Amino acid sequence: MTPAARLQATADILDQMSGTRASAELVLKTWGQNNRYAGSKDRRAIADRVYACLRAKARLLWAMGKDEKAKDGGRAMVLASLSLIDGLPLSDIEDLFSGTGYGPKPLTGEERARLSSAGEGEAPGWIDTGMPAFAAERLKAVYGDRWLNEAEALMLPRAPIDLRVNGDRAPLISGLEMLGYRPEATPFSAFGIRLPAEPPPNVRALPAFRQGQIEIQDEGSQLAGFLAGAKPGMTVVDYCAGGGGKTLALLQAMDGQGRLIASDVERTRLNNIKPRLARAGLEADLRQLGPEGEGMEDLEGQADLVLVDAPCSGSGVWRRRPETAHRLEEAEVARLHALQSAILGRAAKLVKPGGLLAYATCSILPDENEATADAFEGSHPEFAPRAISEALDTPAITPEGAKTLETLAQGHRLRLSPGTSHTDGFFVSLYRRKA
Repeated sequence: MTPAARLQATADILDQMSGTRASAELVLKTWGQNNRYAGSKDRRAIADRVYACLRAKARLLWAMGKDEKAKDGGRAMVLASLSLIDGLPLSDIEDLFSGTGYGPKPLTGEERARLSSAGEGEAPGWIDTGMPAFAAERLKAVYGDRWLNEAEALMLPRAPIDLRVNGDRAPLISGLEMLGYRPEATPFSAFGIRLPAEPPPNVRALPAFRQGQIEIQDEGSQLAGFLAGAKPGMTVVDYCAGGGGKTLALLQAMDGQGRLIASDVERTRLNNIKPRLARAGLEADLRQLGPEGEGMEDLEGQADLVLVDAPCSGSGVWRRRPETAHRLEEAEVARLHALQSAILGRAAKLVKPGGLLAYATCSILPDENEATADAFEGSHPEFAPRAISEALDTPAITPEGAKTLETLAQGHRLRLSPGTSHTDGFFVSLYRRKA
């Protein structure tokens, strides 16, 4: 494909994404399957620009005088990306947008005028971050003067690939180095390895992955599982198991001793956990919950630990899925807060006297984090806060990492973010049921 044809394909894909809830990864994969003439370099170049446009979507559309509903939003974003991201002069952009071959049609007079003044004028702060305006206001309330740095770290850079090792990570680091990778030990998780985003590593092709020695899991997610407090011999409930990342981390902390019940309302998610358990040589009781959370009545008052990784906006992983930032609406956040409170209340019934409860989200929004925790604490006096510092006493967290995490903690609550901890955005709040 010519460079111009790649740009046209990028614009088409961006327009397609605006009319679907599918992930960018899935849309790109489907496009590649339907357009076999595109080689691997073509697909890579197109994907790179798609993600660059998604990360800076608000700024690019603003520069071209467009909004989210513009029919030619894909073309506008591609044009602005050439000017604002690549730094190309107008003459070079005109050469690419000549209308020849499979390239995009020539520039209009308005597009020339916009490109000539691209970057001029002061955009609202939330425009530069690429996130919804209401989310930017939430970050200001949480982080104060640091909000813009936090927002940029959450939205703009590519995220590295974190791995969780089922055992000693030193041999795996050496093995990855021999294969030409550039692995680093994660600073907090004693079982974590970090690979740079560029070039993108094909982790699933590694023998260590197929053999269950490693799993793809952000360090923040690993910490949420480890801080919950699972130990050998416990009865543990992973109440909203999702894809099973924390399920496996909990089983690792249990060292194969005890009982773990992983539950979810979606059967597909539970089925996706099965091959991950098989690769790691681990076992768990998988239960599908009813629409109102029914199906766990036999465990009421029986669990030593319940981890509630509640359904949330996923705003903490916007650097990995930037397309989801532009789909989130304030009303959806309010709905999720109510759902989280209901789920947390149901899950709390399973905790036995003296047992542990951990609430976690992969969100950076206080509506889903502090507000949900506040609501739970106000209506459940039988649960006492459990300090994060107490939970740090585990071999799964490095000694130096524990010191840093203690400084970040606010009593029994911990916020992680790309800007502060260089992890995905996560929130953890810990409790112990009074005897």
